[in-house]
Amino acid sequence: MSTVFVVVDLEATSREPADAHIVEWAAVRIEQEWFGTGRQMEKHGGLVRPPVHIPPETSAVHQITDGDVSDAPTWDQESEKLAALLAPAGVIAVAHNAEYEREVLSKTVGLPPVPWLCTYKAALRVWQEAPSHSNETLRYYLGYGTGRKARQAPHSAGHDAEVTANILHELLRKAQLEDMLRWTNEPALLPRCPLGDWRGRPWAEVDEGFLLWILRKILDRDDVRFCAKAELDRREKERASAAPAPVADDEVPF
Repeated sequence: MSTVFVVVDLEATSREPADAHIVEWAAVRIEQEWFGTGRQMEKHGGLVRPPVHIPPETSAVHQITDGDVSDAPTWDQESEKLAALLAPAGVIAVAHNAEYEREVLSKTVGLPPVPWLCTYKAALRVWQEAPSHSNETLRYYLGYGTGRKARQAPHSAGHDAEVTANILHELLRKAQLEDMLRWTNEPALLPRCPLGDWRGRPWAEVDEGFLLWILRKILDRDDVRFCAKAELDRREKERASAAPAPVADDEVPF
């Protein structure tokens, strides 16, 4: 069976998933064999009229106002289109920072359960050296950026879904699909320490005592604790492999 990806991007009234109401959605449906063929992406989506006022601080991000969506359908109407895209067997939903899309959509009745792939978490593993792992930075880092020669629309759902689809294309060249699905369900493996005197330093350079302190004291950051534990495990394996092999009793001279 051919793998089918449905790349999803949502623009909403809040950055907090629990408070977010969708104001625009986009989905790009791609069969894995599509990559490299030059065919146009199959795009779906549109504006959505939320049940609440769109705050100015979120309009400043996606440029969508109450006036833009006054005649748009509600999410109850539009969600049926996304449900139809996700319904076939074997579909994998994809998003950049998929935890947000997955949590927002978890409030929608009637969406079929599907596995998710987070291109953000996968990019952290595959391109540790990238200056940032945001959608737009990766767009230029991977050579998909167009500069001023083309109309720009970052933070519109259609634009962001297409960028994520291109990131997925590059990820599939570098990593196994099964690994990326597993990484999606783990905390983010940050390439650098975000705390204290070691902020911005690769984990391999962080003092071991500070790594142990993170595990004892930092209880509200699963990603940081995950990274500290992974680095401690790596060092333990490195020390074990460098240790001399034990000498068997019959080889000990008397």
